[in-house]
Formats: sequence, C-alpha cells, structure tokens
Amino acid sequence: MDTRILTTFRRIVTSGGFSSAANELGYAQSTVSVHIQALEETLGGPVFDRAGKKPVLTHLGKELLGLSEEMLRLEERVRNLASGSSEPSGELNVATGESVMVSRLGESLARFKHRYPRVVLRMRNSCCPTMIDWVLRGESDLAVLIMPPLNAPDLETRPLRREEMVFVAAPGKERNLLLDALDGGKLDECFIHTEQGCSYRVFVENFFRSRGLVPEKTMELWSMEGIKQCVRSGLGISFVPLMYVRDALAEGAIERLDAPPLEESFVIQAAWRKTGTLSPAAREFLAILEEDARSWR
Repeated sequence: MDTRILTTFRRIVTSGGFSSAANELGYAQSTVSVHIQALEETLGGPVFDRAGKKPVLTHLGKELLGLSEEMLRLEERVRNLASGSSEPSGELNVATGESVMVSRLGESLARFKHRYPRVVLRMRNSCCPTMIDWVLRGESDLAVLIMPPLNAPDLETRPLRREEMVFVAAPGKERNLLLDALDGGKLDECFIHTEQGCSYRVFVENFFRSRGLVPEKTMELWSMEGIKQCVRSGLGISFVPLMYVRDALAEGAIERLDAPPLEESFVIQAAWRKTGTLSPAAREFLAILEEDARSWR
C-alpha cells in the first residue's frame, strides 16, 4: 500500500476534513478523495462516515488508524536508515491543555524545534477526556495532561510534576468567603467553571457536592485566560492551577482564597498508547519535557 494514502487518511482525521487535509498537504481536494477511494477499495469498506458535515471514522477506520500510525513510523525508520541519518523526522502530534501549554511547554517546544527542525510539530488543545481519546485513537502521539494521576489500562503515563491548584477571586474579596460558603452550604458568588469534562471542573463539582454545596450562580468558559480575566473583573471565583495565575497573584490582580486541604493532587503527566511504540520524535520530546520539568517552579 502506498504510504502517501495512509498519510492522507491520517491528515483527514487530525485536521477534521477533506478540504483542510488537502490544504495542509498541498493537494487538490480531488486528490484526497482519490486517495481515500483507493484505500476503501483495498480494504473493502468505508473508513469514513460522510453523512454529516465532518467525516467520522467508521469501525474499520478506527482499526486502520492505529495500524497506519505504526506503518508510517516504520517508513520513517527505514527512511532514516537509508539516508544514514539518526535525526528524528516526520510528524509529531501533541495534545495538551491551554494552562499547560502557556505555563509549562513554551521553552520545551522551542528547544525541541531548534534541535529537530526536520520534525513537523502539531499541537492540539482540549479537555483531558478528549485528549485521552485522541491518543487512544492514534490521532495524537502523546498528550501532556494536568489532572489527578491517570490510571488507564491502555495508556502508559510519565508523571512530570505535581501542580498546586488554588481558588481565586478579585482583589478585595474576603479570603475566607469559600470557607464560610462551605460551612453555611451557600455560595453567594458566581462560580466560573471550565468546560464539561475538564479535570478541574470534575474535581471541584465533586468537592462541592461532598460538602453539600451547590453554587446557585455559575458560568462556563473554555478559555483559561478568559476565566482569569473574569475573576479579575469581579464576575466570580474559580479553581485554577497556581502556575497559570502566579504572576497575577504577585501583581495583586487577583487574590487567593482560603480553602480546606484538597483530597486529590493534580499532576502534569505525559500519556501515550500502551500498544504503540513511541516514535523517535516523541521519545526526544518526552526526554526534553522530563529535563525541563525538573526546573519548573
């Protein structure tokens, strides 16, 4: 099988459509369609359900995705052998959340890109369950997550650093307002949540529920920067990683609230499929992350 067809197939999955894959690969959209038609003729069935606006993997497509990843990695290794080069090349698809991306990965990404210019680095952001699904489906080579320690049978994980989480409010709020709300079973302030499924939100909803507190006023935002700015403007309180708001706390733009000790710890951890073999590029990126994590403050 022509591995260019597998590359096209994978790019449709990661980019979200035939048109975007064609743009990224520099093909006409008709070429992308021909590649998928040839692939489906070889396999004897459809790899995408095209009924909606966005192509969705069929059962056959999901099975092919993991295999195609392995085949493309083998091709890369063969190409490196043929060229006499041991330097990683090809694509590296990394998933991570906004807070980790902004607060932790900047220097690591820059060092990796400088050291391995032949690798095309692609980043994607979402909440932890979605990113874990991307890894399991082969859409991302690895994910860098912040959540309680992950224990999934189909994933390998590597803890990088424990991160402190804090409740925050606008300047001038009473530092004990959260403790008073937990004691009284009523929170007058609006609570600003991250999106459904986010590890922060899952934790804090369970935290409140276990203490008999259900906030009457809530807001949901997908952006950590948006949450920080809303807190700063006095629109509500929230639960965020200390690493993301450290500067704002130091400047007095927001304030930390007193809170009971948390029963769970949050850890930045790398995760990848147990059944897959990390590509040379992914191994090198992970090594850089581990090295840099030792100096994170």
